[in-house]
Amino acid sequence: SSGINAEYGALQFLCDNIYLFSKLGLIRIEQDGLVSLSSKLWLYADFMNIIRVSYEIRHEINEQIGRQESNLKHSEHSLYSTCRCVMARRPDLFVDLVKNLSDIWLPINSSGLARLSPGTVGFCGTVSSVLGAATIWQKSRKL
Repeated sequence: SSGINAEYGALQFLCDNIYLFSKLGLIRIEQDGLVSLSSKLWLYADFMNIIRVSYEIRHEINEQIGRQESNLKHSEHSLYSTCRCVMARRPDLFVDLVKNLSDIWLPINSSGLARLSPGTVGFCGTVSSVLGAATIWQKSRKL
């Protein structure tokens, strides 16, 4: 899924650049159709990222449950404690999940599937940007 996801991301980036060239008057193109296509590509890429990260979290949780069952001293098998252990071991997964869950609302809003207030769009964009920057500042947060 990551290879196809990268292609959708690249197509979305291409659409954004063509849109920029159109806004600058360098080329003529129907901007509304291009914005719609770009939003759909962005939405698909974000959706695939969420599926990928969710799968990896599920895999890590299953591994943690296996470790807990093999350790006779560990008596607490709650989902909460299991998720805490996974989050402590793989914070990159949870950072990426929260980033993508914040990011997915932006193409949903721009494609017209939902109408979010400007404050909500700004908040989601800020969370996504800060978490994206955090992966640059701390390499351990990069998935």
